[in-house]
Amino acid sequence: MVRKILKYTFFIILTYILLCLATPFNKFLRNRSIKNQINYLNKTLNAGYDDELQIRFPEGKQFSNSLLALSAIEYCDKNKIENEKYASIIDGCINRILSERNLSTFDVSLKPQYGMFYCGWTNLVLQSYIKSNLFHHSNIKEDILSKSAEINSQIISTQQDSLRILDTYRGSHWPADNLIGLISIDNDTIQSQWLDKILQTSQHKSGLINHAGSNKSKIRGSSQALMTYCLAELNYDKLTDYNKQYKKSFINSYLGIQLVKENENGSNSMDVDSGPVVLGYGASATIMNIKSQASQNKGSKFTWAAMNLIGFPIHIFNGKYYLLKKEPMLDLFLLWGCSEL
Repeated sequence: MVRKILKYTFFIILTYILLCLATPFNKFLRNRSIKNQINYLNKTLNAGYDDELQIRFPEGKQFSNSLLALSAIEYCDKNKIENEKYASIIDGCINRILSERNLSTFDVSLKPQYGMFYCGWTNLVLQSYIKSNLFHHSNIKEDILSKSAEINSQIISTQQDSLRILDTYRGSHWPADNLIGLISIDNDTIQSQWLDKILQTSQHKSGLINHAGSNKSKIRGSSQALMTYCLAELNYDKLTDYNKQYKKSFINSYLGIQLVKENENGSNSMDVDSGPVVLGYGASATIMNIKSQASQNKGSKFTWAAMNLIGFPIHIFNGKYYLLKKEPMLDLFLLWGCSEL
């Protein structure tokens, strides 16, 4: 009897492991994963969890709603899905992004108003939605068009007279926030000049873009993964060389699984941007790199499969969550990465 129980237990565990690893390689499993994650995360944010994330992270409310909205838009666009359900989810995210509660996190006196983290991620969501096939199902079209036009106008007018790297908070800026804003606007001339400014400002010997404006010679894995994705979205003409240098500086591959160092020297130094760092490899950097490499068709399914297994995913009642619902920010990043596969 005991042997039978052990046998069935082993079979169940093996099946679970194989399904976790197979998810990115199988369209049905991948789409099921994305749909269930969107369902779970939508319910979670609707219940106010984004306010809890705001307490834990400097821009938790903004970031969580932006990632969920972008993931839903990308999933629907790739699968040619047009229905009111997903439009309603995205509308909800946007209403929370535009809410006074979210705006209170940022500085209205900055140019553009509320700074580049808010303006960049907000406009990226709005522009992605406007260009999608889902947009005609939106119940807040006028608000979205008006807000996107306002942010576009503010960013472009701010950069027209004296082009510079724009602040996220007063007196401090991050190139990654600027790149997100850069890819969200429709102005080829300013995009090109702004990107040149960011690249030329960095003082790191590798030519990679610096992590923060406070130190122009320091680079980090988490921001490199995000910025390399932005460069891919821009169709940057030197992307291949840039990605090679990024990989050389930060990425080690084991059996097709790409692990990304958070710090160039391989140390375990960590902060709110890096997430947990284990043996020098950063959680945020490794997961963000999935989307970065997938956007260049460089392959990252093995990495996503490994992260999917480590996260101990649970599918139940048309929902999917990781780590027993302990860390929804992990769910959001893995969802955004999976939408690119």
